[in-house]
Amino acid sequence: MVGLVGEPRTVFDDDPSARFVASAVTETLVRRDAHDELTPRLAESVPTLENGDLRVATDDADAPDGRLVATFRLRDTKWQDGVPITATDVRFAWQQDKADTPGTLTRWMADRISDIQILSTREVRVLYRNGERWDDYALGPRVMPSHRLAQATPEQRVAYAREPVHAGAFAIAAWLPGSITLSAYQGYVLGTPKLGRLEIHFFPSRAAALQALLRGEIDIAPWPVLEADLAKTLDRFADGTHLLAHYVPTEAASLLRFGSNLKRFGNPLVREAILLTVDRQSIVDDVFVGRARVPRTYLVPPQWAAAEDVPPAGPDRDRARALLVEAGFSKGQFGIVERGGERMTTTIGVAAGSQARTDVARRVAGDLAAIGIAADVRERAPADLAAEVQRGEFDLAITSEEAADPQLASERWAGIVDPWFDVLARLATEAPDRVEKRAIYTEMERIWTSALPALPLYQELRVDVAPQGLAGIQPAPSGSALSWNVYEWSFLLR
Repeated sequence: MVGLVGEPRTVFDDDPSARFVASAVTETLVRRDAHDELTPRLAESVPTLENGDLRVATDDADAPDGRLVATFRLRDTKWQDGVPITATDVRFAWQQDKADTPGTLTRWMADRISDIQILSTREVRVLYRNGERWDDYALGPRVMPSHRLAQATPEQRVAYAREPVHAGAFAIAAWLPGSITLSAYQGYVLGTPKLGRLEIHFFPSRAAALQALLRGEIDIAPWPVLEADLAKTLDRFADGTHLLAHYVPTEAASLLRFGSNLKRFGNPLVREAILLTVDRQSIVDDVFVGRARVPRTYLVPPQWAAAEDVPPAGPDRDRARALLVEAGFSKGQFGIVERGGERMTTTIGVAAGSQARTDVARRVAGDLAAIGIAADVRERAPADLAAEVQRGEFDLAITSEEAADPQLASERWAGIVDPWFDVLARLATEAPDRVEKRAIYTEMERIWTSALPALPLYQELRVDVAPQGLAGIQPAPSGSALSWNVYEWSFLLR
C-alpha cells in the first residue's frame, strides 16, 4: 500500500504524485539507475562512442560545430493494448514534445534534438542540434503511442492523460477519488513484474500521510511524502517495526536566492554579509539530524560535474556587520540596520508544502536578525513563488534547485551571474567528454560562488519508507520517482 500527498489531475502532471504513477505505468528508451548510470529500457542498448551507435558528425553543412548522432534500436515489444512499439512512435513523441509549452522539461529536451529519422520499423537515428554535447543525450528521445494519439480528439487526449495505455510495468486498473489501483502488465519489456498489484492512496497533507504510516494503513511512503526533517521521528518509529527508512543524497539543493534590487540584495557586500551570518551547518545538524550536507555551489555531489565538496567556513558575524557598514548601513531603531532612513526589512518567500523548507526559512530569519536584518517568512503557493522568482519580483526566496543535469542547471543562471559564466556554459555544451566538461563546470562554479546570486543552504535528502521485507527498493540520486524500477520489487519469503 503506497501513500502519496496530493491527488494529480492526470498521470502527466508536473508533481511528485503524478511522477510516481507515471514512472510505473509508462516507459522510456533509456533511464538513469540507482548508480546514476544510463541503462536501456525500451531500447536494446544505450548508444555510446564505444559501441559505435553514437558519433560526432563533422561533415554536416547545417552543423558547422559538429553534431551528435545517435542510433537507437527498439526491443521487440508492445504497448499495453498489444500494438507493437515502432520507430514511428519515437518520432511522433518528439514532434509532440517540440510543440509543448516553452519552459517545460519536455520542450527543453526536445529542443536539444534537430531531427529524428526513421531507419526501419524499430530503428531511429537522432540528430542533435549544432554543437550539442549533452551528457543526457540518451534521455532526449522518448515514445508515445501514435496509433492512439495521432488522430485523437481533444477529449480523447484528456482521457488518455488520465488513464494512459503505455508500456510501463503496470497499467491503471481503476482510478477512484482518493486512490488508484495498478495491475501488473504481463507483457512488460523487462519481464513480468514480481508484484501483481499496487494500491495507491492520496492524502491531503504530509501530516495525514505520516499518521497513516504510523497507524499501519500504508507501508510505502516515497519521497517527498516524508522529508528528512522527520529523521528523529522516523528513526524512533522504525526501531523494532517492519519498516525501513532509506536516506539518499539527491542531486538537488535548497538555495536562498537574492533579489536583484541594488539597494538591498543586489549589493555584493550585503550578500557576502549574509553568507557570513547564516549558520548553515547548524541548520543541517538541527533540522536534518546531520544527515544532509552544506553544498558549495549550485551543483552538488554525487553529480559528476560538481566541484570537490569542501566544508564551508563557519559564521563570522562581526565581519558581516562590518560589511553592512561598508555598504552604508548603520544601526537604527529596535536594532534594525538602516541606510538613508530606510530600514532593512525584508520577506523570505518559501514554497508551501515543505515543513523542512519553512523551518529552515525561520532559522535563516533568526540568523539575519543577529546582524540587524528583519526578515518575515511567508509561505507561498509553489507556482506563485516560482513565477515571482522568474520575474525577479522578490527580495529573498528559498527555492529547490534540481542539478541532475548540469547543463540544464547552469542554464537557469544564464544572465544572472556573470557574462563569462554564460560563455563557459555554451562551451560546456560543446565539450566532447566529461573530463573537459568537468573542468569548465569547475570554473563556472568558481564564478558562481564569487558572484553569489544565491546561498546554498542544504543538499536535499530523499527519504523513502518501505517494508524491510520488500526487496528491490533502490532510491536514485537523480531524483527519479521511487517506482523507476517497480517491476523488480518483491516480498522476501520468510
